[in-house]
Formats: sequence, C-alpha cells, structure tokens
Amino acid sequence: MTRFRTADGSERLRLVKLMPFVVFLLATAALLTACGSKPTEAFTGTEFTTVEPAFDFELQDQFGDLVSLTDHENKVVVLTFLYTNCPDVCPIITTQLRETFLELADVRDDVEFVAVSVDPERDSVSEAREFLDKWGLVNDWSYLVGAESQLQPIWKAYFVDPAINEQDTLQTNNTPSPQASGALGSLSQQITNTYLIIHSSPVFLIDREGQRRVVFTSPLDPSDIAHDIRMLLDD
Repeated sequence: MTRFRTADGSERLRLVKLMPFVVFLLATAALLTACGSKPTEAFTGTEFTTVEPAFDFELQDQFGDLVSLTDHENKVVVLTFLYTNCPDVCPIITTQLRETFLELADVRDDVEFVAVSVDPERDSVSEAREFLDKWGLVNDWSYLVGAESQLQPIWKAYFVDPAINEQDTLQTNNTPSPQASGALGSLSQQITNTYLIIHSSPVFLIDREGQRRVVFTSPLDPSDIAHDIRMLLDD
C-alpha cells in the first residue's frame, strides 16, 4: 500500500486501493468485447444489395404435382434453369450442383434444389423425371416444367432469356418433312426436334424467409455454393 503525505492523503489512499480493481474491470471488459465481437463472414457468391422476396411461381414437378416456392418455406432454396436435351452446359451445372448437394448431407432436410425448364416444347413431366433419374436425384430435387406462357414471367424475374439457336434450326430445315411416312418420317421428326437453346444458367440462393440473397454464375464452385448455403442456414 502506498501512502501520501498530503492534505487530501486519505482520498489518494482510497484511489490507490481502488486501482487494482479498476484495472481488473477494464481487462474484463476488453476480454468480453473481444469474445463477443465476431467478424462478419462474407458470401462467396454475389450478394444482392437489396433483399427482396423471390418471385414466386407454381409449376409441375417430375411427378406431375404442382409445386411453388412457398412450399419450401423455412428451407434454403437453390434455384437454377436447365433443359433435359442440353448436351453441354446443363450437364456440367447439374454435376456441380450435385456435388454441392452431396456436401450438404448433414443439413439436406433444410435445403431444396429446384430446376426450372427453359424448353417448354420438349421438357415434359416424364422427361424431367427421366433426367433426374439418370442423375440419381429423382427423389431429392424438383425439376419443374410448364407451358411457355407460365415460364416466361419466371425467366424474366430471374434474368434468364432462353432462345433457340437459329443456325441450328436452319440446318434441320434441309431434312425430309416430318409428315413423311414410315421410318423416314420418324427419323425426320427426331432430327427436326434436335436443337440447342441458348440461355443463361444462374444459380440463386433463396433464404428461409423466401428472400433472394445470393446468385452464382458459371464457372461454379460446389464448395463455395455449399459455404453460402450454410451461412444462410445459420442466418
């Protein structure tokens, strides 16, 4: 204990006695602040600056059941756009999202993967079911199909603008008429129905409250998508 020979010595003595306690309080406060301050983790995808409700819709899934986004409330929805006859981009995206799906085995019940068709002419309920079955996902994902009039507003809301490859279509015009009889007519119909669709393939993450939060574009990293899904689950 330190003593001062001053007129207000008693006050200074009390102050000196209190100093260790004050130091203890300051150190405790600093420790609590350090423990309580958690750095904000950033999304790896592109985060929307304005959080808005995701555009809702209702379409048929691969079993012919009507499905809407609101059916997946309290889940994180992974939404993308595909077509079953796609020879290149769509299989790549499906492969990458399947890897994401497998990474989320521990939280699978809280996540829903949804694909919306960009090919209303050829994507039927049976085609959607066959497509998912090939990937072993027929009971795990939703592949939604509908008429062009139903799909157009959805494409617009999610910045997807599918178009038939005109050059590819012109090449098929030199084949025999689909009205030709027998095997030749059947072959001609198959050739005529072979065309590519040019479209963007964004992957949207929609949170538990049905709000559009993050978007990914190609090339996709399955682990990055899984990371952002887990962040939304913990949000």
